[in-house]
Amino acid sequence: MNTLIVDIGTSSMRGILFTEQGERLASCQVLYEPVKYPDGRIEQAPGDFSGALREIASNTVDEAAKRNVSVDAVAVTAQRSSIIPVDRDGKPLMDTVMWQDRRNAGICMELEGKNDLIFERSGARINTVFSGSRMAWILRNCPKVCERLFKLVNIPEFVMHEMTGEYKTDVTYASRSHLMNLRTRQWDEEMLALFGVPGELLCEILEPGSVCGRVTRAFSEETGLPEGIPVITAGGDQQCAAVGQGAYQEGTLSLVAGTGGFLVTALDAVPERPDPQLIFNCSSVKGRYMVEANVLTCCSAFDWFGRNFYPLKEGKIDYGAINGELEELEGKVSSVLALPYFQGRSTPDWNPGAKAHFGDISLASGRGELVKGLLEGIFLEIRNNILLFWDYAGIRKAYISGGLTNSEAINQIQADVYGITLYHMEDSESTAFGALMAALTGLGVYGTLDEAFSAVRGGSGMKCYEPQRELFAEYEKKRERMNEMYKKLYGI
Repeated sequence: MNTLIVDIGTSSMRGILFTEQGERLASCQVLYEPVKYPDGRIEQAPGDFSGALREIASNTVDEAAKRNVSVDAVAVTAQRSSIIPVDRDGKPLMDTVMWQDRRNAGICMELEGKNDLIFERSGARINTVFSGSRMAWILRNCPKVCERLFKLVNIPEFVMHEMTGEYKTDVTYASRSHLMNLRTRQWDEEMLALFGVPGELLCEILEPGSVCGRVTRAFSEETGLPEGIPVITAGGDQQCAAVGQGAYQEGTLSLVAGTGGFLVTALDAVPERPDPQLIFNCSSVKGRYMVEANVLTCCSAFDWFGRNFYPLKEGKIDYGAINGELEELEGKVSSVLALPYFQGRSTPDWNPGAKAHFGDISLASGRGELVKGLLEGIFLEIRNNILLFWDYAGIRKAYISGGLTNSEAINQIQADVYGITLYHMEDSESTAFGALMAALTGLGVYGTLDEAFSAVRGGSGMKCYEPQRELFAEYEKKRERMNEMYKKLYGI
Protein backbone atom coordinates (compact mmCIF):
# COMPACT_ATOMS: atom_id res chain seq x y z
CA MET A 1 0.00 0.00 0.00
CA ASN A 2 1.76 3.15 -1.25
CA THR A 3 -0.06 6.34 -0.26
CA LEU A 4 0.35 9.79 -1.77
CA ILE A 5 0.02 12.38 1.01
CA VAL A 6 -1.12 15.77 -0.23
CA ASP A 7 -0.18 18.35 2.41
CA ILE A 8 -1.70 21.77 1.68
CA GLY A 9 0.01 24.56 3.56
CA THR A 10 -0.23 28.34 3.51
CA SER A 11 2.89 28.85 1.38
CA SER A 12 3.13 25.58 -0.55
CA MET A 13 1.51 22.26 -1.42
CA ARG A 14 3.59 19.15 -1.00
CA GLY A 15 3.08 15.63 -2.19
CA ILE A 16 4.97 12.69 -0.68
CA LEU A 17 4.52 9.07 -1.77
CA PHE A 18 5.07 6.78 1.22
CA THR A 19 5.19 3.05 1.70
CA GLU A 20 3.16 1.73 4.63
CA GLN A 21 6.39 1.69 6.68
CA GLY A 22 6.92 5.42 6.10
CA GLU A 23 9.65 5.06 3.46
CA ARG A 24 9.62 8.01 1.07
CA LEU A 25 9.37 6.95 -2.58
CA ALA A 26 8.79 10.30 -4.27
CA SER A 27 8.16 13.91 -3.34
CA CYS A 28 7.15 17.15 -5.02
CA GLN A 29 6.57 20.66 -3.71
CA VAL A 30 4.82 23.56 -5.42
CA LEU A 31 5.30 27.02 -3.92
CA TYR A 32 2.67 29.75 -3.88
CA GLU A 33 1.76 32.74 -1.77
CA PRO A 34 -1.53 34.38 -0.79
CA VAL A 35 -1.90 38.03 -1.76
CA LYS A 36 -1.89 40.38 1.24
CA TYR A 37 -3.60 43.74 0.79
CA PRO A 38 -3.07 46.86 2.94
CA ASP A 39 -6.73 46.86 4.02
CA GLY A 40 -6.35 43.43 5.65
CA ARG A 41 -7.68 41.28 2.80
CA ILE A 42 -5.72 38.08 2.28
CA GLU A 43 -6.73 36.11 -0.80
CA GLN A 44 -5.42 33.40 -3.09
CA ALA A 45 -6.45 32.20 -6.52
CA PRO A 46 -8.09 28.75 -6.27
CA GLY A 47 -6.20 27.87 -9.43
CA ASP A 48 -3.05 27.83 -7.30
CA PHE A 49 -4.42 24.82 -5.45
CA SER A 50 -5.90 22.94 -8.41
CA GLY A 51 -2.76 23.57 -10.47
CA ALA A 52 -0.44 22.46 -7.66
CA LEU A 53 -2.55 19.34 -7.09
CA ARG A 54 -2.31 18.30 -10.74
CA GLU A 55 1.42 18.99 -10.89
CA ILE A 56 2.02 16.93 -7.75
CA ALA A 57 -0.17 14.05 -8.94
CA SER A 58 1.46 13.92 -12.39
CA ASN A 59 4.97 14.20 -10.96
CA THR A 60 4.27 11.44 -8.44
CA VAL A 61 2.95 9.11 -11.13
CA ASP A 62 6.08 9.72 -13.23
CA GLU A 63 8.42 9.11 -10.28
CA ALA A 64 6.49 5.99 -9.26
CA ALA A 65 6.81 4.61 -12.81
CA LYS A 66 10.58 5.19 -12.77
CA ARG A 67 10.83 3.22 -9.53
CA ASN A 68 8.36 0.58 -10.74
CA VAL A 69 6.05 1.13 -7.77
CA SER A 70 2.32 1.76 -7.61
CA VAL A 71 0.22 4.63 -6.23
CA ASP A 72 -2.56 2.91 -4.29
CA ALA A 73 -4.29 5.71 -2.34
CA VAL A 74 -4.30 9.47 -1.81
CA ALA A 75 -4.72 11.15 1.59
CA VAL A 76 -5.26 14.87 2.10
CA THR A 77 -4.30 17.09 5.04
CA ALA A 78 -4.55 20.87 4.91
CA GLN A 79 -4.91 24.29 6.46
CA ARG A 80 -8.39 24.40 7.88
CA SER A 81 -10.36 27.63 7.69
CA SER A 82 -9.99 29.31 4.30
CA ILE A 83 -13.14 29.43 2.17
CA ILE A 84 -13.89 29.10 -1.58
CA PRO A 85 -17.46 29.57 -2.92
CA VAL A 86 -18.11 27.23 -5.86
CA ASP A 87 -20.92 26.72 -8.37
CA ARG A 88 -22.76 23.49 -9.19
CA ASP A 89 -19.87 22.35 -11.40
CA GLY A 90 -17.34 22.94 -8.65
CA LYS A 91 -15.88 26.04 -10.30
CA PRO A 92 -14.70 28.81 -7.95
CA LEU A 93 -16.81 31.98 -7.95
CA MET A 94 -14.17 34.22 -6.33
CA ASP A 95 -10.67 34.05 -4.92
CA THR A 96 -10.11 32.07 -1.73
CA VAL A 97 -10.76 34.11 1.41
CA MET A 98 -7.79 32.93 3.46
CA TRP A 99 -7.80 31.98 7.14
CA GLN A 100 -5.80 35.09 8.09
CA ASP A 101 -8.28 37.43 6.36
CA ARG A 102 -10.12 39.67 8.84
CA ARG A 103 -13.04 41.06 6.82
CA ASN A 104 -15.25 38.95 9.08
CA ALA A 105 -14.19 40.96 12.17
CA GLY A 106 -17.42 42.99 12.15
CA ILE A 107 -19.57 39.85 12.14
CA CYS A 108 -17.50 38.44 14.99
CA MET A 109 -18.12 41.63 16.99
CA GLU A 110 -21.87 41.31 16.34
CA LEU A 111 -21.85 37.77 17.71
CA GLU A 112 -19.79 38.42 20.84
CA GLY A 113 -22.97 38.60 22.93
CA LYS A 114 -23.62 34.95 21.97
CA ASN A 115 -20.15 33.79 22.97
CA ASP A 116 -21.32 31.53 25.79
CA LEU A 117 -23.66 29.63 23.49
CA ILE A 118 -21.14 29.50 20.63
CA PHE A 119 -18.45 28.12 22.94
CA GLU A 120 -20.79 25.59 24.57
CA ARG A 121 -21.82 24.17 21.17
CA SER A 122 -18.67 24.52 19.07
CA GLY A 123 -15.79 24.40 21.56
CA ALA A 124 -14.40 27.86 20.75
CA ARG A 125 -15.37 31.46 21.31
CA ILE A 126 -16.13 33.64 18.33
CA ASN A 127 -12.96 34.59 16.43
CA THR A 128 -11.86 35.72 12.98
CA VAL A 129 -9.87 32.54 12.23
CA PHE A 130 -12.75 30.05 12.19
CA SER A 131 -14.62 29.67 8.91
CA GLY A 132 -18.28 30.17 9.90
CA SER A 133 -18.09 33.97 10.12
CA ARG A 134 -16.05 33.98 6.89
CA MET A 135 -18.88 32.15 5.15
CA ALA A 136 -21.37 34.59 6.68
CA TRP A 137 -19.32 37.53 5.35
CA ILE A 138 -19.41 36.10 1.81
CA LEU A 139 -23.17 35.50 1.99
CA ARG A 140 -23.76 39.09 3.16
CA ASN A 141 -21.34 40.93 0.92
CA CYS A 142 -21.01 39.07 -2.38
CA PRO A 143 -24.47 39.05 -4.03
CA LYS A 144 -23.20 38.10 -7.49
CA VAL A 145 -21.40 35.12 -6.01
CA CYS A 146 -24.56 34.07 -4.17
CA GLU A 147 -26.55 34.03 -7.41
CA ARG A 148 -24.59 30.97 -8.59
CA LEU A 149 -23.46 29.57 -5.24
CA PHE A 150 -23.76 25.81 -4.71
CA LYS A 151 -21.28 25.08 -1.90
CA LEU A 152 -18.98 26.92 0.49
CA VAL A 153 -15.87 24.76 0.73
CA ASN A 154 -12.52 24.98 2.42
CA ILE A 155 -9.31 24.19 0.54
CA PRO A 156 -9.12 20.44 1.33
CA GLU A 157 -12.80 20.01 0.43
CA PHE A 158 -12.12 21.83 -2.87
CA VAL A 159 -9.09 19.65 -3.63
CA MET A 160 -10.85 16.39 -2.71
CA HIS A 161 -13.79 17.36 -4.94
CA GLU A 162 -11.34 17.97 -7.79
CA MET A 163 -10.20 14.35 -7.47
CA THR A 164 -13.47 12.60 -6.63
CA GLY A 165 -16.42 14.78 -7.62
CA GLU A 166 -17.73 14.35 -4.04
CA TYR A 167 -18.36 17.05 -1.42
CA LYS A 168 -17.14 15.49 1.83
CA THR A 169 -15.29 16.83 4.85
CA ASP A 170 -14.33 15.52 8.28
CA VAL A 171 -14.87 16.56 11.87
CA THR A 172 -11.44 18.19 12.21
CA TYR A 173 -12.38 20.85 9.66
CA ALA A 174 -16.00 21.14 10.76
CA SER A 175 -14.88 21.76 14.34
CA ARG A 176 -12.98 24.84 13.09
CA SER A 177 -16.13 26.50 11.78
CA HIS A 178 -18.29 27.29 14.88
CA LEU A 179 -21.05 25.51 12.96
CA MET A 180 -20.58 21.92 14.19
CA ASN A 181 -21.79 20.64 17.56
CA LEU A 182 -18.62 19.33 19.18
CA ARG A 183 -20.41 16.59 21.10
CA THR A 184 -22.72 15.26 18.38
CA ARG A 185 -20.06 15.83 15.67
CA GLN A 186 -22.71 17.05 13.21
CA TRP A 187 -23.77 20.45 11.87
CA ASP A 188 -25.72 22.29 14.57
CA GLU A 189 -29.00 23.79 13.38
CA GLU A 190 -28.96 26.60 15.95
CA MET A 191 -25.40 27.60 15.01
CA LEU A 192 -26.26 27.52 11.31
CA ALA A 193 -29.20 29.84 11.97
CA LEU A 194 -27.13 32.14 14.21
CA PHE A 195 -24.44 32.59 11.55
CA GLY A 196 -26.93 32.64 8.68
CA VAL A 197 -25.30 29.76 6.81
CA PRO A 198 -27.74 27.26 5.22
CA GLY A 199 -26.73 23.66 5.90
CA GLU A 200 -27.17 22.65 2.26
CA LEU A 201 -24.14 24.82 1.38
CA LEU A 202 -21.88 22.62 3.52
CA CYS A 203 -20.23 19.23 2.94
CA GLU A 204 -21.18 15.92 4.53
CA ILE A 205 -19.18 15.30 7.71
CA LEU A 206 -17.11 12.09 8.05
CA GLU A 207 -14.64 10.84 10.63
CA PRO A 208 -10.93 11.41 9.85
CA GLY A 209 -9.33 8.48 8.10
CA SER A 210 -12.51 7.94 6.04
CA VAL A 211 -12.62 7.39 2.30
CA CYS A 212 -14.36 10.48 0.90
CA GLY A 213 -14.45 9.24 -2.69
CA ARG A 214 -12.38 7.70 -5.43
CA VAL A 215 -10.28 9.18 -8.22
CA THR A 216 -12.54 9.89 -11.19
CA ARG A 217 -11.81 8.91 -14.77
CA ALA A 218 -11.45 12.59 -15.70
CA PHE A 219 -8.85 13.29 -13.02
CA SER A 220 -7.06 10.05 -13.87
CA GLU A 221 -6.83 11.05 -17.53
CA GLU A 222 -5.44 14.48 -16.54
CA THR A 223 -2.80 13.26 -14.11
CA GLY A 224 -2.20 9.54 -14.55
CA LEU A 225 -3.36 8.67 -11.04
CA PRO A 226 -5.13 5.30 -11.24
CA GLU A 227 -8.88 5.62 -11.61
CA GLY A 228 -10.80 4.35 -8.61
CA ILE A 229 -8.09 4.51 -5.95
CA PRO A 230 -9.42 5.81 -2.61
CA VAL A 231 -9.06 9.43 -1.53
CA ILE A 232 -8.92 9.72 2.27
CA THR A 233 -9.55 12.78 4.39
CA ALA A 234 -6.78 12.46 6.99
CA GLY A 235 -7.72 15.56 9.01
CA GLY A 236 -6.51 19.12 9.46
CA ASP A 237 -2.81 19.91 9.31
CA GLN A 238 -2.39 20.67 13.02
CA GLN A 239 -4.34 17.57 14.03
CA CYS A 240 -2.14 15.42 11.75
CA ALA A 241 1.03 17.12 12.99
CA ALA A 242 0.08 16.18 16.55
CA VAL A 243 -0.43 12.54 15.57
CA GLY A 244 2.79 12.49 13.54
CA GLN A 245 4.71 13.71 16.57
CA GLY A 246 3.15 11.15 18.91
CA ALA A 247 0.97 13.70 20.69
CA TYR A 248 -2.17 11.58 20.44
CA GLN A 249 -1.95 10.65 24.12
CA GLU A 250 -2.60 12.99 27.04
CA GLY A 251 0.45 14.73 28.54
CA THR A 252 2.38 15.23 25.30
CA LEU A 253 2.28 18.58 23.55
CA SER A 254 2.61 19.10 19.81
CA LEU A 255 3.92 22.56 18.97
CA VAL A 256 4.09 23.62 15.33
CA ALA A 257 5.83 26.98 14.88
CA GLY A 258 5.01 27.70 11.26
CA THR A 259 3.31 30.75 9.74
CA GLY A 260 1.44 30.84 13.04
CA GLY A 261 1.99 28.86 16.23
CA PHE A 262 -0.28 25.90 16.99
CA LEU A 263 -0.29 24.07 20.30
CA VAL A 264 -2.17 20.79 20.59
CA THR A 265 -2.57 18.07 23.18
CA ALA A 266 -4.93 15.09 23.13
CA LEU A 267 -8.09 14.57 25.17
CA ASP A 268 -10.24 11.47 25.46
CA ALA A 269 -13.45 13.52 25.71
CA VAL A 270 -14.74 17.09 25.87
CA PRO A 271 -14.22 18.28 29.49
CA GLU A 272 -17.30 18.94 31.62
CA ARG A 273 -16.15 22.52 32.26
CA PRO A 274 -13.94 23.54 29.35
CA ASP A 275 -11.99 26.80 29.66
CA PRO A 276 -13.29 29.34 27.11
CA GLN A 277 -9.78 30.76 26.75
CA LEU A 278 -8.85 27.60 24.83
CA ILE A 279 -10.07 25.87 21.67
CA PHE A 280 -11.54 22.38 21.83
CA ASN A 281 -11.46 20.56 18.48
CA CYS A 282 -11.90 17.08 17.13
CA SER A 283 -8.71 15.06 16.77
CA SER A 284 -7.60 13.23 13.64
CA VAL A 285 -7.93 10.11 15.80
CA LYS A 286 -11.44 8.79 15.27
CA GLY A 287 -13.81 9.65 18.11
CA ARG A 288 -11.26 11.64 20.12
CA TYR A 289 -10.65 15.31 20.87
CA MET A 290 -7.87 17.79 21.41
CA VAL A 291 -7.34 21.09 23.13
CA GLU A 292 -5.64 23.74 21.06
CA ALA A 293 -4.20 27.20 21.42
CA ASN A 294 -2.99 29.51 18.66
CA VAL A 295 -0.45 32.30 18.22
CA LEU A 296 -1.26 34.07 14.96
CA THR A 297 2.25 35.08 13.88
CA CYS A 298 5.46 33.04 14.21
CA CYS A 299 7.45 32.54 10.99
CA SER A 300 5.51 35.38 9.38
CA ALA A 301 6.76 37.85 12.02
CA PHE A 302 10.30 36.43 11.96
CA ASP A 303 10.40 36.62 8.15
CA TRP A 304 9.06 40.19 8.24
CA PHE A 305 12.01 41.15 10.44
CA GLY A 306 14.49 39.27 8.25
CA ARG A 307 13.27 40.94 5.05
CA ASN A 308 13.29 44.42 6.49
CA PHE A 309 16.36 44.50 8.73
CA TYR A 310 18.88 42.12 7.12
CA PRO A 311 20.43 42.40 3.63
CA LEU A 312 18.92 39.82 1.32
CA LYS A 313 21.20 37.09 -0.01
CA GLU A 314 20.43 36.30 -3.65
CA GLY A 315 17.00 37.81 -3.10
CA LYS A 316 16.26 35.65 -0.06
CA ILE A 317 16.38 36.13 3.70
CA ASP A 318 19.86 35.40 5.03
CA TYR A 319 18.96 33.01 7.84
CA GLY A 320 22.63 32.21 8.34
CA ALA A 321 23.34 35.81 9.35
CA ILE A 322 20.39 35.84 11.75
CA ASN A 323 21.49 32.54 13.27
CA GLY A 324 25.01 33.86 13.75
CA GLU A 325 23.78 36.88 15.70
CA LEU A 326 21.50 34.70 17.84
CA GLU A 327 24.43 32.40 18.67
CA GLU A 328 26.46 35.42 19.81
CA LEU A 329 23.68 36.18 22.32
CA GLU A 330 23.38 32.58 23.54
CA GLY A 331 22.72 32.35 27.25
CA LYS A 332 21.48 35.94 27.50
CA VAL A 333 17.95 37.30 27.71
CA SER A 334 17.41 40.12 25.22
CA SER A 335 16.91 43.56 26.73
CA VAL A 336 14.21 44.24 24.11
CA LEU A 337 10.60 43.50 25.04
CA ALA A 338 8.36 42.61 22.07
CA LEU A 339 4.63 41.99 21.86
CA PRO A 340 4.21 39.73 18.78
CA TYR A 341 0.64 40.68 17.78
CA PHE A 342 1.22 41.52 14.12
CA GLN A 343 -2.21 40.15 13.16
CA GLY A 344 -4.01 40.50 16.46
CA ARG A 345 -4.02 38.15 19.43
CA SER A 346 -5.55 34.69 19.36
CA THR A 347 -5.86 32.61 22.54
CA PRO A 348 -6.27 33.41 25.36
CA ASP A 349 -8.44 36.48 24.71
CA TRP A 350 -9.09 36.79 20.92
CA ASN A 351 -8.22 40.45 20.41
CA PRO A 352 -8.12 41.18 16.65
CA GLY A 353 -7.27 44.82 17.40
CA ALA A 354 -3.98 44.01 19.13
CA LYS A 355 -0.81 45.22 17.39
CA ALA A 356 2.87 44.41 17.63
CA HIS A 357 4.98 46.59 19.92
CA PHE A 358 8.69 46.83 20.67
CA GLY A 359 9.81 48.33 23.96
CA ASP A 360 12.83 48.82 26.23
CA ILE A 361 14.99 49.81 23.25
CA SER A 362 18.09 51.87 23.94
CA LEU A 363 21.08 53.07 21.91
CA ALA A 364 22.81 49.88 23.04
CA SER A 365 20.16 47.70 21.37
CA GLY A 366 21.58 46.13 18.23
CA ARG A 367 19.86 44.26 15.46
CA GLY A 368 20.57 40.93 17.17
CA GLU A 369 18.93 42.13 20.38
CA LEU A 370 15.85 43.14 18.40
CA VAL A 371 15.45 39.87 16.52
CA LYS A 372 16.06 37.84 19.68
CA GLY A 373 13.57 40.02 21.55
CA LEU A 374 11.00 39.33 18.83
CA LEU A 375 11.57 35.57 19.03
CA GLU A 376 11.36 35.69 22.82
CA GLY A 377 8.06 37.59 22.55
CA ILE A 378 6.63 34.90 20.24
CA PHE A 379 7.75 32.11 22.56
CA LEU A 380 6.60 33.92 25.72
CA GLU A 381 3.14 34.14 24.16
CA ILE A 382 3.31 30.41 23.44
CA ARG A 383 4.30 29.89 27.11
CA ASN A 384 1.17 31.84 28.14
CA ASN A 385 -0.86 29.31 26.21
CA ILE A 386 0.99 26.24 27.49
CA LEU A 387 0.02 27.24 31.04
CA LEU A 388 -3.66 27.14 30.07
CA PHE A 389 -3.37 23.42 29.24
CA TRP A 390 -2.42 22.31 32.74
CA ASP A 391 -5.98 21.95 34.02
CA TYR A 392 -6.67 19.33 31.34
CA ALA A 393 -3.35 17.61 30.78
CA GLY A 394 -0.10 18.01 32.69
CA ILE A 395 2.43 18.70 29.95
CA ARG A 396 5.56 16.63 30.53
CA LYS A 397 7.27 17.12 27.17
CA ALA A 398 6.73 18.68 23.76
CA TYR A 399 7.52 17.75 20.19
CA ILE A 400 8.35 20.78 18.06
CA SER A 401 8.23 21.26 14.30
CA GLY A 402 7.68 23.99 11.72
CA GLY A 403 9.82 26.69 10.12
CA LEU A 404 10.95 28.22 13.42
CA THR A 405 12.45 24.91 14.58
CA ASN A 406 15.13 24.56 11.91
CA SER A 407 17.74 26.37 14.05
CA GLU A 408 19.39 24.89 17.13
CA ALA A 409 19.85 28.38 18.61
CA ILE A 410 16.13 29.12 18.24
CA ASN A 411 15.13 25.72 19.64
CA GLN A 412 17.24 26.30 22.74
CA ILE A 413 15.55 29.68 23.27
CA GLN A 414 12.21 27.86 23.12
CA ALA A 415 13.27 25.28 25.72
CA ASP A 416 14.52 28.05 28.02
CA VAL A 417 11.28 30.01 27.66
CA TYR A 418 8.87 27.06 28.05
CA GLY A 419 10.75 25.34 30.88
CA ILE A 420 10.04 21.82 29.55
CA THR A 421 12.02 19.26 27.57
CA LEU A 422 11.64 19.66 23.82
CA TYR A 423 12.15 17.03 21.12
CA HIS A 424 12.79 17.79 17.47
CA MET A 425 12.63 14.84 15.10
CA GLU A 426 15.30 14.69 12.39
CA ASP A 427 12.62 14.10 9.79
CA SER A 428 10.26 16.95 10.63
CA GLU A 429 7.48 15.97 8.19
CA SER A 430 5.17 15.44 11.15
CA THR A 431 2.03 16.55 9.33
CA ALA A 432 2.62 14.20 6.41
CA PHE A 433 3.48 11.28 8.72
CA GLY A 434 0.39 11.96 10.82
CA ALA A 435 -1.78 11.97 7.69
CA LEU A 436 -0.19 8.70 6.60
CA MET A 437 -0.87 7.12 9.99
CA ALA A 438 -4.50 8.31 9.97
CA ALA A 439 -5.01 7.01 6.43
CA LEU A 440 -3.42 3.60 7.01
CA THR A 441 -5.34 3.10 10.25
CA GLY A 442 -8.57 4.15 8.54
CA LEU A 443 -7.93 1.70 5.69
CA GLY A 444 -7.24 -1.11 8.15
CA VAL A 445 -3.56 -1.58 7.24
CA TYR A 446 -2.82 -1.12 10.94
CA GLY A 447 -5.23 -2.05 13.70
CA THR A 448 -4.27 0.78 16.07
CA LEU A 449 -2.55 4.14 15.96
CA ASP A 450 0.21 2.77 18.20
CA GLU A 451 0.95 0.12 15.57
CA ALA A 452 0.99 2.73 12.84
CA PHE A 453 3.26 5.07 14.83
CA SER A 454 5.70 2.25 15.59
CA ALA A 455 5.86 1.22 11.93
CA VAL A 456 6.06 4.71 10.43
CA ARG A 457 8.06 6.70 13.00
CA GLY A 458 9.78 4.06 15.12
CA GLY A 459 13.18 4.66 13.55
CA SER A 460 13.12 8.47 13.56
CA GLY A 461 16.10 10.12 15.20
CA MET A 462 15.55 13.20 17.31
CA LYS A 463 17.36 16.03 19.07
CA CYS A 464 16.56 16.86 22.70
CA TYR A 465 16.67 20.37 24.18
CA GLU A 466 16.70 20.76 27.96
CA PRO A 467 15.75 24.09 29.57
CA GLN A 468 18.41 26.08 31.44
CA ARG A 469 16.67 26.75 34.76
CA GLU A 470 18.37 30.10 35.45
CA LEU A 471 17.27 31.46 32.07
CA PHE A 472 13.77 30.01 32.52
CA ALA A 473 13.40 32.00 35.75
CA GLU A 474 14.48 35.18 33.96
CA TYR A 475 12.05 34.51 31.13
CA GLU A 476 9.19 34.05 33.60
CA LYS A 477 9.89 37.56 34.91
CA LYS A 478 10.01 38.88 31.36
CA ARG A 479 6.70 37.17 30.58
CA GLU A 480 5.11 38.96 33.52
CA ARG A 481 6.39 42.29 32.13
CA MET A 482 5.09 41.45 28.67
CA ASN A 483 1.64 40.55 29.99
CA GLU A 484 1.56 43.72 32.08
CA MET A 485 2.42 45.83 29.02
CA TYR A 486 -0.39 44.14 27.09
CA LYS A 487 -2.89 44.92 29.86
CA LYS A 488 -1.85 48.56 29.97
CA LEU A 489 -2.09 48.96 26.18
CA TYR A 490 -5.52 47.33 25.85
CA GLY A 491 -7.12 48.01 29.23
CA ILE A 492 -7.58 44.34 30.03
